[in-house]
Amino acid sequence: MKTPFLMMAAGLAIGGAVAQGRPEGGSYAGSLEVSAGYSAGADIRLGTRQLGSIDAARTRLEYKGVFQPGAELSWGAGVAYTRWDFGREASNPLPANLQSIAVPLSATWRFREGWQAFGEVSPGLYSDFEEISGKDFNAPFLGGVGYTINPDLQVFVSVSVDGPRDMPVVGGPGVRWRFAEHWTLSLMLPRPQIQYRPTEDLMLFIGGELTGGAYHLNAKYGRDHGLPAMDDQIASYREIRVGAGARWGGPKGFYASLDGGWMIDRRFVLDDVHLQFNGDGAAYVQLALGYRY
Repeated sequence: MKTPFLMMAAGLAIGGAVAQGRPEGGSYAGSLEVSAGYSAGADIRLGTRQLGSIDAARTRLEYKGVFQPGAELSWGAGVAYTRWDFGREASNPLPANLQSIAVPLSATWRFREGWQAFGEVSPGLYSDFEEISGKDFNAPFLGGVGYTINPDLQVFVSVSVDGPRDMPVVGGPGVRWRFAEHWTLSLMLPRPQIQYRPTEDLMLFIGGELTGGAYHLNAKYGRDHGLPAMDDQIASYREIRVGAGARWGGPKGFYASLDGGWMIDRRFVLDDVHLQFNGDGAAYVQLALGYRY
């Protein structure tokens, strides 16, 4: 099933670049963030076959640095580690964990007044980290163009390309509109939100989130877990969430965010062998802590 959220995958990163505008001077800016989230247990099935309950815990550690921020041409590099841990019954053929380690490389080009182009590629390993091979390598790409109409309104269009994903190419438009003194409408994936900022350092929000990824399963995975069709396959995992939360922190220094709500959709898709595992909704919560300089 193709979701409307995926067809709007415009704001994955270009939206953030457009919204931030021109940073203050300096030849280098860095950020370090650690985040953890938990999606509660809920039933999951393969067709009509009931597989019991499954929950998910996600941890991520990411460092990013940008050289010449705010210049006509800036570029960045970093490292990111992500891990999903799934609690499920022993008879369930789905993986106990999926992981990735990648080196995000990005560039932003302000090629004309009000206009900028953005691109980021994240080469790395995306798999169950069993029997590492060249098939674990992937390099998802995101690129787009944005235009600042005025300080309160930015629009953009972008495309996300990830060959192993069940939907290899998605894209579309996005907008960030500060429509009142303390209010902003941010229609950008993966986190479309309505934001309220009562002070410079505090933001409250309500909205949605799309999270997941595509991971390679090792050549014996299916046979080892009772479903041979899963051998040597790409598993796309996806969660769609709606919720509310708060974020504290300024443009530099420490910051923190906490949110929670309801996960309305959970699924694993192995597109090449036509397998789709569908899960029921469940509560979720997540916390992020970071530092920017």
